[in-house]
Amino acid sequence: MAIAKKPKSNHPPAEEQRAKQFIEREPAPAEEIKVPIMMRISPSLLKRVDPAARRLGISRSPFMVSSAATRVELMEKRLG
Repeated sequence: MAIAKKPKSNHPPAEEQRAKQFIEREPAPAEEIKVPIMMRISPSLLKRVDPAARRLGISRSPFMVSSAATRVELMEKRLG
């Protein structure tokens, strides 16, 4: 059986690093239960979200959660 080389990535290094950081984040504590929510999003934004999530190798839901977490962290840093 031959050993195959790791396929070359089509992702820029910065995107791969962000995806790796997202994947390696500490998991939520066991007692923290995720709450399902419904949200409405414009079709034009959704057409941009899905390919962006695919580029990071994640689905839509983790992409949205990561985006919200990033935005909240930025706001907390600015506003204190």
